Amino acid sequence: MNRIYFFATILLLLASITSCQQHISESKKHFIAGNDYLFKDDLNNAKKEYEIAIKVDTTNWQACYELAGVYELEGDYRNAYYYFSRTVQLNPEYALGYYNRANLEEIMGDEKNAMRDLNEAITRKKDFFSAYMSRGRKEYSDGKFKEAVRDLDQAINLRPDFYLAYRMRGTSRYKMHDVAGAISDFNEEIKLTPSSIMGYFDRAMVYSDTKDYRSAINDLNTAININPLWSQGYIYRGMCYINNKVKDSGCGDFRMAYKLHNPEAESYSKQYCK
Repeated sequence: MNRIYFFATILLLLASITSCQQHISESKKHFIAGNDYLFKDDLNNAKKEYEIAIKVDTTNWQACYELAGVYELEGDYRNAYYYFSRTVQLNPEYALGYYNRANLEEIMGDEKNAMRDLNEAITRKKDFFSAYMSRGRKEYSDGKFKEAVRDLDQAINLRPDFYLAYRMRGTSRYKMHDVAGAISDFNEEIKLTPSSIMGYFDRAMVYSDTKDYRSAINDLNTAININPLWSQGYIYRGMCYINNKVKDSGCGDFRMAYKLHNPEAESYSKQYCK
C-alpha cells in the first residue's frame, strides 16, 4: 500500500512539473509575440500578448516589465507604476525595474521614493551609468552639490565621453566654489562638443563671475561665431564689455541683440548706453 502511495505521489509530482513547464512555455510564447508586436510599434497587440503571458504564468517578471513599458509609452503612468512594482516584487535584483519606477515617481512628483528607487538600482548594479546621472541631477536640484559630484564622478568613470556629465559636474563644482574644477570640467565639455555653444557659454559664465572678463569675451566670441543668431550671446558679451570698461563694444552688442529681437536688449541699452 505504501509503495502504491509512493508511486502515486511521484506521478502527481511529475504531472505538476510537466504542467508547470507547459505554462512557462506558453507564457514565453506570448512574451515573444508581445516583443514582436512592440518592435512593430503595435502597442495594443503587444499589451494583449504580455497580459496573456502574465495570466498564464504569474511569475513572468519580464512580461510585467515590458507591459509596464507599454503603459508608460501610452502615458498610463498608474498601470506602468503597478507593473514596474510587480517586476521588482518578482525579481528584486532587477535594477532596471527600480530605475524605471524612479522615473515614473519623479514624473508624478514623488521625489522621496524616486530617490529611494535610484538608490536600490545602484545597489544592485554598481556600473549603472544612467542611475548615477539621474541621482546626481536630483542631488544638484536639492542643493546637495557634494553628493552630486560624487555620483557624477562615478558616471564619468563609466562614460568618460559623455559631455553632459562634465557639464553637470562643472556646474556642481562651481556651486561649491571650486572654480578650477569647474573650468576643468567645462574644458572637457568643449573638447567633446567643440561645435556646440554651450561649453563655451558655461566656461564664460565662470570667467565672468570671477571678473576675468577677457577670457569670458573670448569664449563668447567663439560661441557667437558658431551661432551668429544667438541673441542672448550678444547680451552676455555686451555685459562683459561693459564690466571691462569697453562701453562702445558693449552697446554695439546690445544693438545687435535688439536687431535679433531679444526682449532684454532695449532695457540694457537704456541702462548702460545713455
